[in-house]
Amino acid sequence: MLSPITRIADFGRNYALLGAFGACLAGAWSLPLDGPTATVDEAATPLDEAMASDSWQMADVRLVSDDATPPRLEVAIAELPMPELPPFDWSALERGEPAPPGEARPMHGRFSHALTPLRRQVTTMRVASASELTQAFEAHDYTLDRARRGGHVPALEIDRVPADLVQVRDGNERKELFIKALLPMVLEANERVLAERTHLKRLRDRHGAGRGLSVIERMWLAEVADRYGAPSAEFDELLQRVDIVPPSMAIAQAGVESGWGTSYAARVGNALFGQIQVTGRHSVAVPWQPGRAMPQPFGSVAESVEAYVMNLNTHFAYADFRVERARLRAEGKEPDGYHLMGQLRRYSELGQGYINFVRNVIRENRLSDFDGAKLPPI
Repeated sequence: MLSPITRIADFGRNYALLGAFGACLAGAWSLPLDGPTATVDEAATPLDEAMASDSWQMADVRLVSDDATPPRLEVAIAELPMPELPPFDWSALERGEPAPPGEARPMHGRFSHALTPLRRQVTTMRVASASELTQAFEAHDYTLDRARRGGHVPALEIDRVPADLVQVRDGNERKELFIKALLPMVLEANERVLAERTHLKRLRDRHGAGRGLSVIERMWLAEVADRYGAPSAEFDELLQRVDIVPPSMAIAQAGVESGWGTSYAARVGNALFGQIQVTGRHSVAVPWQPGRAMPQPFGSVAESVEAYVMNLNTHFAYADFRVERARLRAEGKEPDGYHLMGQLRRYSELGQGYINFVRNVIRENRLSDFDGAKLPPI
């Protein structure tokens, strides 16, 4: 997780340009005009309806000249997708104090960015035991049967896997608790990735139509390309990387790698997907074995989920997975976890045996039912 100082610095960099525009605008309005009075061009169009936001507006000052009249100021209003950040007590975070139950947390991890078109408020649950987790789900009327029937999955997030989950003797009950806890976090990560993908497609279409991108849009595009390790000018490559991971596949792999949340690495380090950090920018996921390094620990379960999604979307070992997912998209199909699992031969040293095992987990636990699950609308 990024430190508060790093977050603030990143926030400042993202909004420095907006501050400069605002200062220029204020100075421009204060200048005496020798020509006609400054007017607002009523025909000026927004950058794009997709960039619309109810929270922020920016004035773009341009000099427009013609042969008959001196230059005049023309102001075009462009709405940008930058909702206000939710308030958060950074000092409490630095002191290591947990947030009160139900308090909205800021976006975390590498998907967090000031210009991301979507920011969802998530309810963080800090539960100390499996029984408390069960009670929290009951309080939100959250059941897997309801999710399978198309009901909305509540936007809940556990900070850590309950330490006593391993003591739940009923294997089916233990699996159900694990699936219910993980599903909302996978959906939330996918939701934000999908929002970036949708915005990326709009920029691609605009670029393809010969329309230039604004400075803010180019900044956003460069940041996303850097985060996903792709050239910013290659829209096809970016769209191949910026896409969701089917919940069925994510849940099945987490269940296999962490023993449905009962492994030591899961209980102590929130490591659900067997990712081991190696030299380089991204993690490589391999199953843990005695004598090998322990899986990379994470500050929260949500961070582990985000690292897993980013791992599949960026690492060279999973290029086949991304190509096949793009092929399904091109055919008008949604990503299918059971099918795409066949492209992860390099995820485990067991190769095809690992793929067959995870597919059996998907089938036996009917996890494909959750590939169409949704969080409540914002």
